[in-house]
Amino acid sequence: MHQFKVRRLPKAPVPPATTGPDREGPRVQLRDNRALNRERLRQLVRRELTARYRGSVIGVAWSLLNPVVYMIVYTVVFSKFMRFNIPGTPYPVYLLSGLLAWNFLTQSISASVNSVLGNAVLVKKVAFPWIMLTVATVISAFVNYAISLILLAPLLIFFHVPVSPALALLPVVTAVLFAFALGLSLGLAAANVYFRDIEYLTMIAIQVWFFMTPVIYQLDQILAASHGSRLFTIFRWILYVNPMTWVVSAFQDVIAFHRWPTHRLGLVYAAAVGALALGAGIALFNRLSRRFAEEL
Repeated sequence: MHQFKVRRLPKAPVPPATTGPDREGPRVQLRDNRALNRERLRQLVRRELTARYRGSVIGVAWSLLNPVVYMIVYTVVFSKFMRFNIPGTPYPVYLLSGLLAWNFLTQSISASVNSVLGNAVLVKKVAFPWIMLTVATVISAFVNYAISLILLAPLLIFFHVPVSPALALLPVVTAVLFAFALGLSLGLAAANVYFRDIEYLTMIAIQVWFFMTPVIYQLDQILAASHGSRLFTIFRWILYVNPMTWVVSAFQDVIAFHRWPTHRLGLVYAAAVGALALGAGIALFNRLSRRFAEEL
């Protein structure tokens, strides 16, 4: 009789212990997706910065030259010819501190309004969170803003403006400005896909908005003026409602006047509006993005 040997099958490998049924897999995938999206966002920001200065001779130096030119022009016009006087600080320092905040907002909005429409091919062919197109544009504007802050050091030294502990509040005020700029940019970028006139209306609104924000003139002088005309009363109410009034004023306080913000309730109001704008911008973008591919 033939004897048959029974061969034992190898034992199946024991799967690693998990914290629960089917939990580790989704967690790993979620971490991978987050890492992938972070890398995509970095690439988009790099592309925005590269495209901005492609073919330029001086490149990133334009981030410094642009506010310098505006500061010189406005200083000559408003301090020499129109005789604007800002007690307590040199006018160029006061002007630049407000322009830095204003330029970041306008660069964010003007570049972001076309961020989705200008990437129609990418939206149609690549599946990824399209919101990153606008976020990358705003981050790119923030990088330019951070570079332009370099101008403050020589200007403060030249005019002998002291640096106070209040300057430590600058990141907080910048965060309020960033949230407000990002919220507006997301809403306008999404709306521009459906209504192409948004881009042109935005440019006009920014020009009017500039003169409704105390960048070239001082807020306290307007609030203290005793002008009885109806038009001036309306103008003063616009200043109150405008969140950029309090953001720009905070920038001017901590940089030009080397003091803590004097209009703290206004800054709290601006922070609340910034948070509301960011939430509304995200919600509007997510809702309208469902039909981006069809509209583009």
